[in-house]
Amino acid sequence: MKAIGILSPTALGMNAPAVNYSKGYFCTMPENARLQKLLQEDERQFMEALFKTFFPLVCKAIYRLVPDMATAEDLAQEVFIKIWNRRDQLGEVYFKAYLHRAAVNMALDHIDKNKRRGGAPQEISPAQEELVATAPVVHVKETKARIQQAVDALPEKCREIFVLSRYEEMSYKEIAQTLQISVKTVENQMITALKKLRVSLREFLE
Repeated sequence: MKAIGILSPTALGMNAPAVNYSKGYFCTMPENARLQKLLQEDERQFMEALFKTFFPLVCKAIYRLVPDMATAEDLAQEVFIKIWNRRDQLGEVYFKAYLHRAAVNMALDHIDKNKRRGGAPQEISPAQEELVATAPVVHVKETKARIQQAVDALPEKCREIFVLSRYEEMSYKEIAQTLQISVKTVENQMITALKKLRVSLREFLE
């Protein structure tokens, strides 16, 4: 699950009998953090990195609604021009989801303009409507909340082991010693946790 890294602001003592969940979860997304840093330090490098990373994703999202590759590429470039013009308004956003939503909006605007100009009407299929309706959330705060909900939904023992591993950065051996279970049990519980999280957080891992 490389797309998501979950760490804690403090380390848990080796002899602690349980996890302190009250402090909440802290999520870091390395690629998103890198882009935010570039945005603050060098706007042109930020834009180059954003374009290189997400242009294919934006084209794909538009093409699903406007199935003409040349048009999709033109509209994708317009998306990035708008992002550049609004770069001072970005704030804390999850760029992948932000660009996905911007791509969907650009495609819908294009379809609407084409209708008003008397062009051939384009029907949006049920699958395309679902794509629009389920465009992911864009704010880091909301993304963190989604991750927290997914972790909270894990079975109790599975969640405890996952938090010790990802939040507290404990090794499997250290977790086994702390919870007085076998290393194999820790491994199996982590496999279960990651499988469940990949399902519940699939839009962030695609």
